[in-house]
Amino acid sequence: MAKRLYKKEIYKTKEEWLKNRGFGGSSASAILGVNPWMTILDLYKSIVHKKEEKHIDQSNEAMQYGTRCEPLMRQLYVLDYESIYKVHKPYQYEMYRRIDKPYLTATPDGILTTIADGKKGIWECKTHDIKNRADDEAWANSIPQNYFIQCLHYLVVMKDCDFVVLNAKLRYFDYYNSDGKKLLYQKIIYHVIWRSEVLDQIEYLEKMETKFWEHNIQKKIMPSFSVKF
Repeated sequence: MAKRLYKKEIYKTKEEWLKNRGFGGSSASAILGVNPWMTILDLYKSIVHKKEEKHIDQSNEAMQYGTRCEPLMRQLYVLDYESIYKVHKPYQYEMYRRIDKPYLTATPDGILTTIADGKKGIWECKTHDIKNRADDEAWANSIPQNYFIQCLHYLVVMKDCDFVVLNAKLRYFDYYNSDGKKLLYQKIIYHVIWRSEVLDQIEYLEKMETKFWEHNIQKKIMPSFSVKF
């Protein structure tokens, strides 16, 4: 029997889920210095000094839109790809944890299984409003670094998964207009990351997450700089 690499946990409330989670995708991008909303120092303080982590305001319009879109986008993905994948919808407070490194956790938006050969993958849903040139450029040819790192983190935790599908809905606004509120158009993209193509990046990310845990968190040594990926 193959050794279990990670386990699934299901919590009853958001408070229980928050209390038991470890490094997630946002933590991973903060450790590598590419999280727009949280630095490695913010992450350190939230764990060691129990200071509240910096998060995007869950009550703002963009976050509410993303939350409402997720089940609809999952249904659309199933409709478009039902001949290729079986899609598992996670329970509300479902989380995955590495057994050998329990500080590494993941909360994906869906689990995929290819019908043809049974390969396992992860489905991640994003919505993003393009309201400036920087956002436009970040999504022009690929996906933003922080989302890429989040996908890599899932592959670090869920070691039997072969790929991640990032399914993003982008709304493009007229950011040259004074208020930037005019919606010009929108599009849905699917970006696939195969484990076999990013093995070095996965290894590097796990190394840096492990180093941060063992050197900074356990020894309570404040990080002095951010690592760029």
